[in-house]
Amino acid sequence: MVRRGEILDDGIEDDFYIRRLDAGLFVLQLICYIMVEISNSGIAQLQQRVQQILNLRGGSVKVVRHIMREYAESIGDGKSEEFKEAERKRIMDLVENF
Repeated sequence: MVRRGEILDDGIEDDFYIRRLDAGLFVLQLICYIMVEISNSGIAQLQQRVQQILNLRGGSVKVVRHIMREYAESIGDGKSEEFKEAERKRIMDLVENF
């Protein structure tokens, strides 16, 4: 739609995002989140194994970081704004150390 020059309003963007979540984005985000958490555990062998699995499957750190940034931007579960911002910061810190 963007390529055709159409203007997307927030409602259309939200609908598109929800469709992507239903189509598997949510599971992908959770897997990336687990990989980022494991890699930040401080255990070098775990970080090496995550990198090895990514390389074997043709994945990249860049893609995982992009998925996690999108995840952090979309956090909103009805909690307070302070909680959401703290969680966003925590996730972004994990991503930067990935």
